[in-house]
Amino acid sequence: MKVAVNLLLVAGCFASAQALAQIDEPDIDADCVKAGIYAAAGKVAYQQGDLANAREIFRNQVAWSEFCHKPQDQIATAYNNIALTYIKQGDYLKAKAWLMLAPADKKSQYNLGLIQPKLAALPQAQSPAGIYWQYAGFGSWNILEVKGEEAQFKIDFSGLYMGQMSLYYGPNTGEFSVVTAVKDNHAIYHEADDASAGGGECSIDMNFDPHNVKLHTTGDCGFGHNVQAEGGFVRVTQ
Repeated sequence: MKVAVNLLLVAGCFASAQALAQIDEPDIDADCVKAGIYAAAGKVAYQQGDLANAREIFRNQVAWSEFCHKPQDQIATAYNNIALTYIKQGDYLKAKAWLMLAPADKKSQYNLGLIQPKLAALPQAQSPAGIYWQYAGFGSWNILEVKGEEAQFKIDFSGLYMGQMSLYYGPNTGEFSVVTAVKDNHAIYHEADDASAGGGECSIDMNFDPHNVKLHTTGDCGFGHNVQAEGGFVRVTQ
């Protein structure tokens, strides 16, 4: 694990023409150096055992590495740095989620190999209850949280659209919440049943298996621009 965490970067980057149209070039150039600064600071926190702080610093390394279009192996290093903080804490599902963002990278493959026996030893989930992630970019995740509530489940979705300049202006967001039964590993959200929802009529199908949930949206849920409740989410808690 030390081999992977020591592979930190301190390079600059090039910004897109669209970005330069809104942010002065010196600001972009200065901010793109942050990836290396965060890498070094995260390494210090990791070595001091301050794993939560290291993880947040490495998350910034991921965000600026992606924004500044660093080489893919350097971005994968940033993913691995976050994964290592979870591995150190025995949080293997979250570590796997980060490592699977760059599964062809040798560091990812090495660290996945390290935790595979731990993953195999985890008991299979007996309920849909848990937290599920879908990568949104720039170090952020869409989140589906499922909690048991008597004979039903409370399902909360929080989605993001990380636009090109979202590190400066913030992401677009969308959410829904529903209390419903999960029958035959299937649940559905109807916007008409959600008093807090806005926008057009929509429904969202959710199909669970022990390791994932797949969402499919029909209609317009009135989320922020380009925010979608769609596609696969990986379980990151039992």
